[in-house]
Amino acid sequence: MDENCLAYGIEISDSDWEKTPANVKQLVEKMGQHIKESDKRFADLEAKYQELLEKINRTSKNSSSPPSSDPLNTEKQKQKNKSDKKRGGQAGHKGHSRHLYDASECESVLEHHPETCNCCGEKLVGVDSNPYRHQIVEIPPINPIIVEHRLHQLECRNCGTLTRAKLPQDVANRGYGVRVVALVAVLSGLYRHSTRMVQSAMQDIFGIRMCLGTVNKLKKEASDAIESAVWEAKIYVQNSPVVGADETYLTT
Repeated sequence: MDENCLAYGIEISDSDWEKTPANVKQLVEKMGQHIKESDKRFADLEAKYQELLEKINRTSKNSSSPPSSDPLNTEKQKQKNKSDKKRGGQAGHKGHSRHLYDASECESVLEHHPETCNCCGEKLVGVDSNPYRHQIVEIPPINPIIVEHRLHQLECRNCGTLTRAKLPQDVANRGYGVRVVALVAVLSGLYRHSTRMVQSAMQDIFGIRMCLGTVNKLKKEASDAIESAVWEAKIYVQNSPVVGADETYLTT
């Protein structure tokens, strides 16, 4: 008799089993095998159900998932009761003014002196040791610096061979300087702009025209340049006892 039949509390003596017709024995053995397979399928389905249930109930509050991955039906934080106070700074609250740059950072400092009294018109004299400071911050016109290298070709008077000058070793063959490469990398990586948006920004803001293929080429060049540093950072993080990061992914 198949030992699997005994796993379900069925106790049949050897003498009774010997008396059992062959077709009944075959039926019992098949039923035992079917029950065993059904139990295995049920266990697999139960494990899958628990996995899906855990995934559905997973939120940023009970896991390291970012809030952006929370389901739409996730209970949001209740809004605070509407306050009777007016918007803006309250009475007695210390205000925050705009940051002022140090005078040494200013392109120029212009002094403005009042000439007459606002009340009586009397001519004013004296010195104000603490004048009110008002600053205007502006971005200068941005024009790309274009340096043209002309490689001349001359013919040898002895053998007639044409020889063209070569670019200096410190001049890149790509046609763009390191700051342009870095800017493309920052716009596409840190600020997550698409390739077409980077192309538009370089043209609209900096006046630098480049095709989409060039943008991708410069992105790869920047990526290759920092590859070793990225790997060092990855190894350092993996070897850290505590890694403070969630499961937020970066779209590229």
